[in-house]
Parts: sequence; structure tokens; C-alpha cells
Amino acid sequence: MESKRRMQLLAGFQGFGRKFKEAGGGHVGLLVLGTALALLLRSSLLDFRSVDYRFFTRIWYDTIRAHGLASLAGEFSNYNPPYLYVIYLVVRFLPNVDKVAAIKIPSILADLMCAGFVYQIVRLKNGNRGTGLLAYMAVLFAPVVILNGAFWGQADSIYTAGLVACVYFLLAGRKILALVAFAGAFIFKLQAVFLLPLLIALWWRRELALRYFLAVPIVYLVAILPAWLVGRPLASLLTIYFSQVDQYKDLAISAPNLYSWLPAVPDLIPLLYPAGMILAAIVVLAFLLLVQKGRASLTPPIIVELAAASCLIVPFVLPRMHQRYFFPADVLSIAFGFYFPAYFYIPLVLNVVSYLSYQYFLFGTETFSMWQLALATLVILLILVRKIVQDLYPASLTSRRGPPLAVQG
Repeated sequence: MESKRRMQLLAGFQGFGRKFKEAGGGHVGLLVLGTALALLLRSSLLDFRSVDYRFFTRIWYDTIRAHGLASLAGEFSNYNPPYLYVIYLVVRFLPNVDKVAAIKIPSILADLMCAGFVYQIVRLKNGNRGTGLLAYMAVLFAPVVILNGAFWGQADSIYTAGLVACVYFLLAGRKILALVAFAGAFIFKLQAVFLLPLLIALWWRRELALRYFLAVPIVYLVAILPAWLVGRPLASLLTIYFSQVDQYKDLAISAPNLYSWLPAVPDLIPLLYPAGMILAAIVVLAFLLLVQKGRASLTPPIIVELAAASCLIVPFVLPRMHQRYFFPADVLSIAFGFYFPAYFYIPLVLNVVSYLSYQYFLFGTETFSMWQLALATLVILLILVRKIVQDLYPASLTSRRGPPLAVQG
């Protein structure tokens, strides 16, 4: 009798195992295990205190902890209020967590969001959960992603999560949500505009209605409302990003872009900065014209490559860029690599370049000079643009345009 019960119990476990496997249980198990290992790895890096922590984020945290929501009436931080709201939530609900770890928690959670949306983007290609899982792991374990948030304590993964979500919703045909996600990225960091050329190109080709862009000012106004209600002047809230533009004067701050090839002569900066802004506008306009005149339809794979290109071109040609501003391109290039396996080296090179550019600022080491890293970035950028030209202007198309965009909304 006892033996029969054991057999029935064993058969029940086996049946459950089969159903669990059929439902993707093995996939879920690997997802959970990979996420746990990624979090464990990040937890080992939390004690690092960067210069930014000592002179900026620590002070912001202490101010919010001491004065609560009332602190938002002041101008103690040069970040937009939504980031300070996040810090307030951490202070409010995790008061006993070590300060340096508490500041890094939002970025770590955003790492998971970035990886999750890249997973969804890659799954849209062929529905393969295994490939999506590999992309998820590639983002979570990318050295740049780990260094940026868990080690350095920067918030680039927060706005990047919004940009990656925007790309996913475009591919899924949910255009309004795509613009809401973009707006969500923009309220955290001005650098969200790196994806704006893609969105303008989609509007120019009548794939996005102009009314969808109203999501950006609406979300922005809603986001600054709490800070305004507690007393911060509206003019201050509306001009935060303008003040950030003039915060740094160097043409490049350890950034592997074209300004690393120019001499670091202070007297030249007032002359070269306006010229750099004009050049950046010309390059972005050329990118928009390239897409607008394209004969091929904007299929999901082409949108993925345009998103990666947009987030790489803008920080490469804009002056006053930091090395961290290539973070969206680093993440989106991973999705690109899974869409186009023959170009697997593009995310590898970009992420290695970013990793090496971080070393100088974080550790004071210089494996390669910045002009060499900028040259590697330029080569990858030219390869990416060449592929875009081939895909948008295929020789097999005789008509100006293909069928409408596969993304519907």
C-alpha cells in the first residue's frame, strides 16, 4: 500500500514536471536563476562610492531624508524632480538600507527593465523565448550596464529603460504607449532626445501622428506637478534642462566622439561649441532625410537598426557629451545584434569601447586613448549607416516605397 502511494506521488510529480516544461518552466527557471545571479553580482559592488556619490547624490539623499517632500521645493539638485521622487520613495519605504545601496537600487531595478524590454523586442522577431532569454542575459551581464548603475551609481539605465520600452511599443504597434514611454524617459534625463530622430523620421513618413507627441509635454507637466505644489517655482521646473546644458564647458568629457580628436584648448571652446551644435543639426537632418527618402517600408528590423543608429549618431556628433551618454546605444545595440546576427560584433565593440571609456573616469587608467576609442566608434557607426542605406534603398525595389509600415496602431 505504501509502495503504491509512493508510485502515485512520483507519477504526480512527473506529470507536474511535464506540464511545467510545456508551459515554459525551464525557461522561467533560467530566467529566475539568471536574474538572481545578476542581482547577486550587483550586490557585491554596492559599497563603491564614486565622486558623484560624495559630491552629489549623497547630498540629495540626505536632504530628502531630512526634510521629506518639502525638500522638493528647493533647488538642491540639478536633476529633474522625477528622479528625486524615486529617491524619496526609497527613503520612505527602505529607511534602514545603507545610503549608498539605497541610491543605487533604482538603477538596478531599471537594469531589469532594460533587459526585460530587450527580451520582448527580440522575442517579437520570431517568438523564440530562448533567444529572448539570451538577449535578456546579455543586457543584464553587460559590463557597462553593471558598472553604470550598481558600481558607479548613475541613473542612465532609468531613462534608457523608457527608450527601450518606446522601441518595443513601436514594434508592437502601440504608438501612443511608445510616445508615453519616450516621455517617461525624457522626464528623467534630457539625453532621452537621442531617440528623437527616429520618432521624427516616423512622423515625417506619416507612420506617427503628430498628436501622439503631445504625450511629451503632458507627461512632463504631470511629472513636475508635485514639486510645484510643494513650492518650487514653475519657471525653475520648466528650465532645468536649459541650465544643465551649460553645466560643463569641455567639448567632450571622456566621451569617444569626434570632439576627442580636437585639441583641448580652452580658448577654442567658445568658437567650436556653436560650430559643433550646427554640425550636429546638419548630421541629424541628413539622417532624417535618409530615412524619409527611403524606398523600403519601415519593418520592425529596420526600426531596431534605426533606433540603435539614432542613439549612436547623436552623442557622437554633439559637443559636451559624457562617456555615459552612449549607454542607450550600448543597450539597443544588443537588440540589434540579435536581430542581425551577422553584425554580432557591433554590440561587442560598442560595449567594449564604453567600458574602456569608463575606466579613465572611474579608475584613472587609460588602456586606449580616447581618440582611438572614438575611431572605433566611428567605424561601427559607418558600418551601421551603410546597412541602413542598403536596407532602405534595396536594388530590388523599383518603386519609391514599399507597403505601409508593419507596425500598426
